[in-house]
Parts: sequence; C-alpha cells; structure tokens
Amino acid sequence: MGTASKPLGVGIIGLSAKGGWAATAHVEALRAMPDRFAIKGLSASTPDTAKAAGEAYGIDFATDDPAQLASHPDVDLVVVTVKVPHHKELVAHALNQGKAVYCEWPLGRDLEDATEIVDAAKARGVRTFVGLQGRSAPVVGYLRDLVSQGYVGEVISSSVTGAGGFPWGGVAMAGMAYVLDDKTGATMLSIPFGHMLDAFTWVLGDFARLHATLATHYVSVGLVDSEDVVSATAPDQIVVGGLLKRGGVVSLHYRGGDAPEQNFRWEISGTKGVLIVEGNSGHLQYGHVRLRGRQGTNPLAELAVPVEYRRVATDPAGYSDAVAHAYRAVHDDLTSGSLTVPTFADAIITHRLLDRIERAADWNRRGEIE
Repeated sequence: MGTASKPLGVGIIGLSAKGGWAATAHVEALRAMPDRFAIKGLSASTPDTAKAAGEAYGIDFATDDPAQLASHPDVDLVVVTVKVPHHKELVAHALNQGKAVYCEWPLGRDLEDATEIVDAAKARGVRTFVGLQGRSAPVVGYLRDLVSQGYVGEVISSSVTGAGGFPWGGVAMAGMAYVLDDKTGATMLSIPFGHMLDAFTWVLGDFARLHATLATHYVSVGLVDSEDVVSATAPDQIVVGGLLKRGGVVSLHYRGGDAPEQNFRWEISGTKGVLIVEGNSGHLQYGHVRLRGRQGTNPLAELAVPVEYRRVATDPAGYSDAVAHAYRAVHDDLTSGSLTVPTFADAIITHRLLDRIERAADWNRRGEIE
C-alpha cells in the first residue's frame, strides 16, 4: 500500500465526463490530498465514455472494462460509484484481484444482495470500505463525542424530521426515475433515510424495539424533462418509532420532496441538556448541518466544531467534504492497519436495520396503500 512518499493508487468505476456524484464528491475529495491519493485509472460503460472521462479529468488510463481497471498494477484501491443494482458484479472485480475496495452506499439492493457481497469479501480477505460518509463528517463526529462525554446526560428522547428531496416529491428528472422503483435498492428509504439512520445509531446506539409505517403517496410521477409519467413503488413517507437499547424514546419521520422551511432537524434531549442538529438538506451524509446545544437552563447556543475534527482542507459547504474526511481515514486504515472507516460489515448492520423497518411496516415491496 501507499506510504507518505507514495500515494495510494485509486481506480474509479463509474466516473463520467458529464459530472455526477463520482466527479463532484470523489474526484474532488481525492485530489484534495495529493500526498495520500493519486487517481490512476477509471472505467465507464463504453470506450467512448471512458475516453471522454479520461480527457475531462486528466486520467491517462481509461477503459470500459472494470476487470482491467481492477487488475491495473498501479491501482491499490478500487472505488465503485455506480447504480446500486451493479454493485455486486463490480465489487467482485476488486475482490478477484485482492484489491481494497470502497463501495458507495447502499452496498446492495437489499439485505440478501448485501450479504452476498460481504460473504464474498470475507472469503477473499480484502479490506473493504462503504460510503457511509456521514460518520466522517466533522460535525457528526463532534456530535457523537458530545453525547458520549455526557453533554446531555442520559438520553431521554430523540426525534428527527427530514425531507428526502426532489425525486420523491411527485416530480423527477428522467435520469433519476430509477430511484422511484423499490426494486433498485436506491430509494428514499435506503439513501437519505438510510444515511441518516446509520449516523443516528452511530451516535445513539441501536434500537431495542421499533414500529414503522411506509407509504407511497406519489404513485404517478411526472418527469420535468419530458412529457412522460412513471409509476413509483418506493416509499415517499417513512415513520419509525421505538425505544433504544440505552433507553431513549425515538421518533423519525422522512417525507418526499422539500419541507416549507427546514429540511432536517434532529433533537437529542437528555437529563442534563439538549442538542439540536439542523440543515437545509435531508441528506445528513453531506454534513451540511449546524449544531446548537443547551445544558440546564442556559439558552441555546451555537456549538462550533473544534478545529481538530477537520482533517482535510475542503469546503465545508461542498459535497466532497464528508467524503474527503472519509478518504483521509481510509488512508490511515490502509497504511496503519487501523479500523476507523465503516466497512462492508458495518453496512450489513444498517441493511439489517432497514430490513427490520420494512418488516415492521409489513412493507410488500410494491408500495401500495390499501
């Protein structure tokens, strides 16, 4: 693996010249640490798109064959940034070459799919990382430490309200219509709610018991860039309540579309104080939230994230910030043998919790409301 003098070589599966998450988040994050990472290659769906991406980002090795990318001698870490249904087949290329692999979240289409990916990785004995970068966002790390250090005392209750955003609010773009199909595994439940749920349980612990309701109200969705209307089967309303193993009472509600004033609010109330996390996006994994707190009868006050939580010089308001902090920790894990970044095993825990929510809601995976 790379050292301080030799950056880790990265190969990205799914990088497009047209932009997208891989370009906006991963490329910017990796290039913010040239002493630790060097993008050595990419793969795209066709020779032409691979060539275009290589030229757009100045990457010499570009191919339409992900197996060829994974076998490249300069690639130490294979990054999978494609649609969820293709994760298993593409992760397999890295595993077959014994290469470390970073796969976007969700790991698989469902718990069964994700379990097969984890089992394959265990059999190969490679290092794995999953894109649950919400844990790496400096503000979320600070929040977790505040709770563990007793800022609020014993947690009595915690509530979250969030808005999933544009694709699940009754209108969508054609290129995003696949997230309306429950069978793709890329839905409001798995993406914005799933990222939030992973960070929520990382901070407060697992559920002792829970109940849930899932519903699809926008069953017909108009496309803003065409005259087509598509059917939606993924949930656009998610309600989860329950009791944490540590005793706190929980209430979580995500809705499709945008909220009229605030798209995210997370309150943690305890015997000694309160913490409030707020933001303009229901996607907590971006880390675009602000933190306030109060102890005793003191007024609420802004809580600035201490400088030691910021380990990469990226824009806190940019989409690459939390991802960059995740990669910074990936480098530490690969070069020192530490275990700080969420792995495929961590992904399975969150997949199991999402599956538990679906079962509690008696969700039939068609999104129908009787």
